[in-house]
Amino acid sequence: MDTLEVVGNLLAHHGVKGMKWGVRRKATVGPQEVIIRDTRRKIKTSGGEGHPAHSDAVRARVIGQKGKASGLKSLSDQELVDYQKRLNLEANVKRLNYQNKNFAAKFVANLLGQSGKTAASTGANDVASHQVKKHLTRRLVKVGAVAAA
Repeated sequence: MDTLEVVGNLLAHHGVKGMKWGVRRKATVGPQEVIIRDTRRKIKTSGGEGHPAHSDAVRARVIGQKGKASGLKSLSDQELVDYQKRLNLEANVKRLNYQNKNFAAKFVANLLGQSGKTAASTGANDVASHQVKKHLTRRLVKVGAVAAA
């Protein structure tokens, strides 16, 4: 037995490249089946990609576009109520999902948000000061030309 045969017998690949231990995948076409496992009182799920928008969400967006294009006066009371309910539900779910994040994810999100605000503020201040300086020098040149004449 040579060395290659021994190594070949010892090293055998089982599974899919990049596969994690203990995670099972089902080969499906289209939307994946949701797999739920309970680990230490936390529920983890997988799947969910590729699902189309629900008819309620589509209807709310159509109502919103109609209101934006023609004004809110063009909507019926029921349409306004449906649109408001949908937007409130989406905002509440988004807020709850943020609360479910771990401390590190919240910290990074807050840090990136603050950094983005600071960068935007610095950029806006730089542009504003440049524009003010440019317009003031033009005014001073005009006033200097008038005074010299």
